[in-house]
Amino acid sequence: MGIFAMQSACSIAAAEASTITAVGNYRMGSYDTRGDAQRLAFLDAKWRLFDQIAASLGDDPIMKQRGFTREELRAYLPGILQIGERPLETRADGSVEVASVQATTTIDAAEVLHRLQYVLGSQRAKVGLMQSRDKIDAYRKELDSYTQRLMTEDSSGVRRLLEYRRETFVLIESEEQVAKNWVELAHQPDAEPKGLPPSKGGRSRTDSVAPVIPHTPGNAEEHRKRGAALNDQGQYDEAMREFETALKLMPTLVRAHLGLGAAKQGKGDLNGAITEYRTVLRVQPDDSDAHNNLGTVLQQKGDMEGAIAEYRLALQEQPDDPLIHFNLGTALSVKGVEEQALTEYRTTVRLRPDFAPAYFYLGTILKQRRQMREAAEAFRNYLKLAQTTTDQQKWIEEAERFLLEKDERKPRPER
Repeated sequence: MGIFAMQSACSIAAAEASTITAVGNYRMGSYDTRGDAQRLAFLDAKWRLFDQIAASLGDDPIMKQRGFTREELRAYLPGILQIGERPLETRADGSVEVASVQATTTIDAAEVLHRLQYVLGSQRAKVGLMQSRDKIDAYRKELDSYTQRLMTEDSSGVRRLLEYRRETFVLIESEEQVAKNWVELAHQPDAEPKGLPPSKGGRSRTDSVAPVIPHTPGNAEEHRKRGAALNDQGQYDEAMREFETALKLMPTLVRAHLGLGAAKQGKGDLNGAITEYRTVLRVQPDDSDAHNNLGTVLQQKGDMEGAIAEYRLALQEQPDDPLIHFNLGTALSVKGVEEQALTEYRTTVRLRPDFAPAYFYLGTILKQRRQMREAAEAFRNYLKLAQTTTDQQKWIEEAERFLLEKDERKPRPER
């Protein structure tokens, strides 16, 4: 199960810069990838870091004199501080693997105060930062909920929960960037902090800051979601435009690269799809979706060895994903490794008994191996589940023909 634990150290000297660190520990569950565990531990380390710094600054007499509360400081700090991340470390705690990540920042209290003065001069920035804080707090609760549900969810719902959780990571990172945008807008060169004379126009220049930040990462996520919906509908041109817009707004939105790759693959641009999937894997080497999708493209290009390698990498992160097992089975079958292909198809139907194509492929190999009784059972299961659509009609007819011929070959009872 995934449980958060924290260790931290915080010491701020008023007269000089200080380095502050916090170590986030995450106890990995059976469905957690190393990449997800690293993000969870790092997020928690950052949050504890902000809490510690806000508490320390909130006790500073100058901060109190300027009217900053701990709650406000906690909301403003994500937009001000630059947080560094140390590499992931893991250790065994009994039968549980614990992921640890250290977050580090360097803080100069005088510089923080200077930047906060500009925030005080912009009511819109103050409101925007508090709203980002509220959204992040809500997303944190969602993360906790998904992690708790993963402890009890059966395999059929795990993929959906993991996807929701990864989308929540992106939303949190987006809001952190929105916070930085607000601070930058409040601190633009011609802005004037609270208490200084207004500009010649008769009002503070910070009053002209727009209440909505254009091209925010939050908007990028909305474009990504629209692109994903268009992909599902097969509208690949429109989907590509949405993903490309998302990436212009937020180049680090890796799920947009994944969606763009799927759209390009749908359009037949296999090399373009490979580029997008490998872009994801450079950032998140253990992303099972990217490995699986890359495998399907390589298989389309006839590179069975490459496809099989990618499917196996995907299964290291998602060992109970029936679709990846099915894809691996098809690549092994084309390569002629029938015994291994049978294992993958049988694993697929065990994990997802209603997955009709796996029964057809399973029956086909069993028929070729002259295991007629098992082949007939597989084809019967396929016919029970198959939908009568144009693309499956040929398969349905082939399964029915096999069963009919098998029945005709049965010896007739003597009269």
